[in-house]
Amino acid sequence: MSDILTFARGSQFLAVNGNDQICYTVQPLIQALLQDFVDTHDLGLSIQRGLQVQPEVAEALFDIDISSPEPFSLKPQFLFPETNPLLGLFFSNTRIPSFLRREGREVIQDEAILPAIHQLLAQCGRGTQTRQQILEQVPEAVHPLLEKLMASQVLVGQPQAPIAATLGSAGVYRLQHAALLYRSGSTGILVDPQFHSNYGREGLKGDITRAMVEGQVDAILISHSHYDHWHYPTLMMFPADIPVIVPKVPRPSLMCEDMEGRLRSLGFERVIAVDWYADPICIGDIEVHVLPFYGEQPLVPRFDSPQHPDLRNWGNTYLLRGEEFTSWFLIDAGFEPAASMVEVAEYVRDHFAPLDHLISNFQALSYNSIGTDLSSWGIDIVANLLSNPRIFSVTNEQEGGYIATLGPAGVAELSSITQAKACLPYADSWSDLGTPGIHDQELIEATLTELKKRGAATEVIPWHIGDGYVRPQPGSPHQLLRNAIRPGR
Repeated sequence: MSDILTFARGSQFLAVNGNDQICYTVQPLIQALLQDFVDTHDLGLSIQRGLQVQPEVAEALFDIDISSPEPFSLKPQFLFPETNPLLGLFFSNTRIPSFLRREGREVIQDEAILPAIHQLLAQCGRGTQTRQQILEQVPEAVHPLLEKLMASQVLVGQPQAPIAATLGSAGVYRLQHAALLYRSGSTGILVDPQFHSNYGREGLKGDITRAMVEGQVDAILISHSHYDHWHYPTLMMFPADIPVIVPKVPRPSLMCEDMEGRLRSLGFERVIAVDWYADPICIGDIEVHVLPFYGEQPLVPRFDSPQHPDLRNWGNTYLLRGEEFTSWFLIDAGFEPAASMVEVAEYVRDHFAPLDHLISNFQALSYNSIGTDLSSWGIDIVANLLSNPRIFSVTNEQEGGYIATLGPAGVAELSSITQAKACLPYADSWSDLGTPGIHDQELIEATLTELKKRGAATEVIPWHIGDGYVRPQPGSPHQLLRNAIRPGR
C-alpha cells in the first residue's frame, strides 16, 4: 500500500511578495542608519551616512530633504504600490541538519497559477491521501512542485494518516503564537493560523501541524496583516470554499496589503471583509462580531500620526458568542493617540458582559524601545518603520513612553470593564507543546498585580500550548484541559 503524504514536523514555508521585495531592498540602508544613530544621536547625520550605503537605492526609492521635519520618506508609489504580486514560495525542513537540508523554492512567474498551488497545498494539508491520489486531483502545472516538496522532505510519506485532534468539549484551544481554535458543539473557528510557518522556532520537540486539526475547522479569522498572524502558505493548506474573515482595508499600502484581494488571488471563494460593528456573521452555531483594532501602530508621543493618514495597520478584534461561551480576543491591540481599546471594551460591556473569557497578548510594546537590530524582527517591521520614519529618532530609548499594545495594565483594565470571568495570555511566540509561552509567567504575575489594584474578580488562566479552556458538559464551569491537542503519529 502506498504511503500517505503529509507535511512533516519541522517543515517551514516562507512567502515573498512585492512589498517584501521593497523592504528587503531597503533593509541594509535602514539597518546602517539605525546603527549609526546609536552612536551619533543625530538623525540628520545618520541619514546622510546611511544613504551612502546604497546610494542608487536611496535615489530611486526615497524623497530626501535633511532640513525638513520629515527628512526622508519612501516615494508615494512605493508606500502605496498599485500591485503586490506574490513572487515566490520558499520551503525546507528544519529538523534536518543544515548541511543535509535541501531547501526548495517555487518562483511565481504568473499569478494565474496561484489557485492551482492552493489546490495542491490544500490536498497535501489534509494528511489523508497518497501521492497518486493528490496528483489525480490537482492540475499538471503543479505536479513538479509536489516533487520539490517531497525532495525537500517538507512532504513525507507514512503508512497511516496522522491522527487529528478529537476535541469533544466546547471552548477555546491554544495553538502556537497567536493561533486559537474555538469549538462549539458543532463548529470550529480557527484564528490567525501559523502551521509550518517560517516564524516557527526551529528545534521544537513537539509542534502542531496542519493535519492535526483536519476536520475541526469550519472558518478562519484573520486579525491583521503582520506576518506572525497572516501566513499565505498556512491558509492555502485549507480548501478554497472555507469562509475566511479578514479586515477591511480602505487603501492598500506597503504597511498593510489588501487582504481580501490577496485571498481571492489565491483562489479562496468565500472571503468576508466587513466594517467594524457590522451585523454578526454566523458560522454554524457561533456568532462572530467584528470589532475595532486600535493600537500597534508605529506611533510615539512626539510623532503621533503617520506622514500619510492612510498608512495604517488595519485590523479587527473579534468577539465570538455561542451557547457555551462569550469570548473576546484582542491579539496585539492597545492604544493610539486618537482611540483606544478602552472605548471598545465599554461597548462590549454594554452589549455582551459578562464575558466568559478575554484573550490577549499580555506584552507591552513601545516603538520608543523597539531597538535598532532589525534581524530580530520580521521583514514587515521595516514597512512599519517606513510608514512613520520620524520615529527613527526615538528608537532604542529605554523608556517605553507610549505603549502601543495593552500590556498587563491594559489587560487588567479591559478585563475589569467587560466583567471578564477569566483572561488568558497568548501571542507569545512559539513553544513546545505542553509548555507555556516564553514570557507567560512574568506577564501573568504582572497582570494579577494589576487586577488586584482594580479589585477585579477576573481569574488569569495559565494555559500552555495545546491546552483548552473548555466546558466539559453544557452549562458546567469552564475548566483548564491540559494537553487537549497532542502530536499525531
